[in-house]
Amino acid sequence: MGELFQTILGSSIVTTIFTSAIAYYFHKKTERTNSEIKREFDRISQIQNTDFEWKKRTTELLGQVYIHLNRSRIAFENTYSKLKEYNSIFEDEVVYTSNKKIRDILLENGNYLPPELLDEASKLIEHYDAWLIKYQKTRKVNKDTTTIHIYVGPDGFKFPRMAEGMFKAKYEEMFQEIRKIIP
Repeated sequence: MGELFQTILGSSIVTTIFTSAIAYYFHKKTERTNSEIKREFDRISQIQNTDFEWKKRTTELLGQVYIHLNRSRIAFENTYSKLKEYNSIFEDEVVYTSNKKIRDILLENGNYLPPELLDEASKLIEHYDAWLIKYQKTRKVNKDTTTIHIYVGPDGFKFPRMAEGMFKAKYEEMFQEIRKIIP
């Protein structure tokens, strides 16, 4: 009976050690797997946060451009193109301010522009650069107050209407996309 007891005890000890080793191995494997899953989850979460922040910033930028494009278009259609004499206050406060603001926003925030708008942004910048240069030369350097309007279309820098439409459409698209994300 003593020998049987020793055999059972020995087998139990070996079985316990073997079972403990297997349990330890699976525990460590589970910890490694959980750690890998957590790292991957954190990586994906960081990518999503970065993407969301870029979309949010881009939408804000496009919204500013949208407002100034509307402001300058409405000012041009309703007032500026209909002026019968030079109006320095209107030109300086509305037309000049919005033209410069759009150009500056695009130049300073190009990294937030969607790739499909980069060429269109360049067209807007070219138009506004030409307008601002002509404005500076006409109003500030030559002190010309007889010229009623400053137009650069006849100089080869026609306003890029398609660019305006693409910017507005992209803003509306991204705004709706952001609204779906934010409850």
